[in-house]
Amino acid sequence: MKVALLSDIHANLTALEAVLTSLGPVDAIWAMGDTVGYGPDPSDTLALVRERGVLLVAGNHDRAVATGHGLEHFNKAAADAARLHAAWLSPAERDALAALDEVVVEGGFSLCHGSFRDPLWEYAFTAQIAGASLARASTPHGCCGHTHVPVLWRDSGGALQGVRPIEGEPMPLGERALVNPGSVGQPRDGDARASYAVLDDAAMTVTFRRAAYDAAAVRTRIHRLGLPEVLGDRLIHGL
Repeated sequence: MKVALLSDIHANLTALEAVLTSLGPVDAIWAMGDTVGYGPDPSDTLALVRERGVLLVAGNHDRAVATGHGLEHFNKAAADAARLHAAWLSPAERDALAALDEVVVEGGFSLCHGSFRDPLWEYAFTAQIAGASLARASTPHGCCGHTHVPVLWRDSGGALQGVRPIEGEPMPLGERALVNPGSVGQPRDGDARASYAVLDDAAMTVTFRRAAYDAAAVRTRIHRLGLPEVLGDRLIHGL
């Protein structure tokens, strides 16, 4: 089975459409949280992932938009965007976001947004945190997001080691691994293109990919809709 791994779409419908166009045939799509927050199109983004049958897990922005939970931990731009999204979405859309599970298991893979120790908030930026996270999962392989930086954390001598993705090259998962596909809607690794990955659970490989989209047009929409301008400006540079 081939599965598209997405995360941190952040209401960037244009980036999501570019990814869905570029990924080709897959058997399933899993998204590791933060489908809303930051971007200009929360309702249309939710409609598209629902139409495509995307499996969603809860992210901290999803929960904040749906319920207000955690807004006190956000910077001003993130909090202002979350409040605007909450106002734009219907009660049914907010209820659907609030109902998302924080951890989901699909076959031999556990899915969360941040880490399996703290699914909404912890960032797996280091091998130590990634290892501690995966140790809490009920499966030997996991997928997460939250950092907006693509990386494969793979077992090396009993501990996880970060492997920098090579675009388009299948990478073996090994006996234990934690996959972060990066961010579709707001990359922060210096590459402005939407980031995602494709998992092949038969070959036990993951292939990291990028999809170009019109970030300048999304920035213009963010500015025009009254969202914090920094959330559009950073799209241009992928930072």
